[in-house]
Amino acid sequence: MLIFDHPSRPGVILVPQVSHAWLAWQIALHWGNRRFLRPAPRAETLAAVLLHDAGWTEHDQDPPVDARGCVRAFDSMPMQAHLAIWRRSIDVAAQFSRYAGLLVAAHHRLLAARKGAALPENDEASRGQIATFVASLRKMESGWIKVLRSDPRTAPSTAGSARRANQDILAACDQISVYLCAAIPGPFTVHAASPSGEEVPIRVEPVGPMTYRLNPWPLEGTRLAVHCEGAVLDSPVFPDRAALRRALRGASTTRLTFTLLRASARVGRVK
Repeated sequence: MLIFDHPSRPGVILVPQVSHAWLAWQIALHWGNRRFLRPAPRAETLAAVLLHDAGWTEHDQDPPVDARGCVRAFDSMPMQAHLAIWRRSIDVAAQFSRYAGLLVAAHHRLLAARKGAALPENDEASRGQIATFVASLRKMESGWIKVLRSDPRTAPSTAGSARRANQDILAACDQISVYLCAAIPGPFTVHAASPSGEEVPIRVEPVGPMTYRLNPWPLEGTRLAVHCEGAVLDSPVFPDRAALRRALRGASTTRLTFTLLRASARVGRVK
């Protein structure tokens, strides 16, 4: 669950992980131009972006609260539960496409490794859980790669710069969407591959309400409106999980719209 604190509304908007992934998919759908590689194979890579958080569905239908009574966001989950949800996301993506599963597995393996690097030195239990998770995903990815290399559709994108380019698209769209859906202040930087295979940094900077400029521009056209949906709650704090469950059951749903702009595009213009 991502928590969007709307500047013009009281309370909070809770954005499910799958709606965040839908927003990331909208970005990926338009990814690529003369300066940045497009997803290839396209359908499988777009599926990976859309499904990379599919394992969160059950959790987000009944999210927990922390000791303060606040909704527990995705980045404050207990380690074992978080890793299990990532594993379910991989399994769901792989049911659609083994190549999509490969990209999602690599994505969550890298996220887990970063999560492990940020742990306190004395948290040996979490460190061990992450090491086991990462090792199991490496083995899974290796098995899929052997099979996918025999498929003419996926063989060119199973290794090297082509695979990294698709992983970059997933990571960049995911990161942009997280910042938008969680109302995290910018600016921030993502990376994506050029046709020559070079890793190009892309600066994402807020330039107005719900509006961000990307430079250099990695998408088609000059601007893109993207959306997610969330539950509107009057308060961010609840006595217990049951109270949050009741609030979600009676909550209205709202759509959040964000605008992404090329450097040359004017703020406020609607296409």
